[in-house]
Amino acid sequence: MKLFSIGLLAILLSTIACTPRQPESKVKDKKEKANPEKVEQKTDEADADSRPKHILLNQANYKAFLEDFLKDHPERNFKLTTRLGVLKFRLFDDTPLHTANFIMLVDRGYFDQTEFTRVVKNFVVQGGNNEKESEEIKRMLIGNYTIESEISPKHNHLRGALAMARKYEDNPDKRSAAYNFYFVEGQVFKEPQLLAIERDHEMKIEEPLRSKYLTIGGAPHLDGEHTVFGEIYEGLDVLKKMSEVKTDDSRWPLEPLIMKIEVID
Repeated sequence: MKLFSIGLLAILLSTIACTPRQPESKVKDKKEKANPEKVEQKTDEADADSRPKHILLNQANYKAFLEDFLKDHPERNFKLTTRLGVLKFRLFDDTPLHTANFIMLVDRGYFDQTEFTRVVKNFVVQGGNNEKESEEIKRMLIGNYTIESEISPKHNHLRGALAMARKYEDNPDKRSAAYNFYFVEGQVFKEPQLLAIERDHEMKIEEPLRSKYLTIGGAPHLDGEHTVFGEIYEGLDVLKKMSEVKTDDSRWPLEPLIMKIEVID
């Protein structure tokens, strides 16, 4: 009886070992089965389905990709959550490359759990590009590129503005960074201060923008230097709290200011 049990066990183990392993489930690779009721769907929809959602971006292909990406992504309103509260912002339609780039990064979850890395009271709250290994891996998978300037006199650095950071050296075309964004907290100016900014930066602040910097506030010396592609429409009080956190000498918050960005339906 004992020998029979051992023999039966051996046969069972042999059967299990010969059973083919089931393939690992990968939702993103799953294809919808053919459905005769969908044969007549429009050609452009079929083309959109076959179009690769994400490719490794570089300076040669990023623009065409973002222009194509934007066609299928009408979302413009977002909310950003930190330990200090929630702020809501919208992206502009007339800055298509920057808008598409930001939507794409949100869509890929790039910003989730990243930190604001530079906070300057009465100036800006900046994030999107720190040196954590997880963020470096994300950037490697998305690509390395800069974005063509979309600077416009219609979009200025008033309080609540959303803009992209950029390098100043060897960047005559004022191309934007792909990942590094900032919100403007700024300050309310007095007339002598605006006159000094105009003199020091060789610029002219015309009405009605001048009155806005005297009442709403912002960072006028950045106008014409960075692409503004969005604005906060709810939560300026939260932005103020964020701009007042304690930082180290490099302006990095002492207590991590972690973000999560989501689409608002």
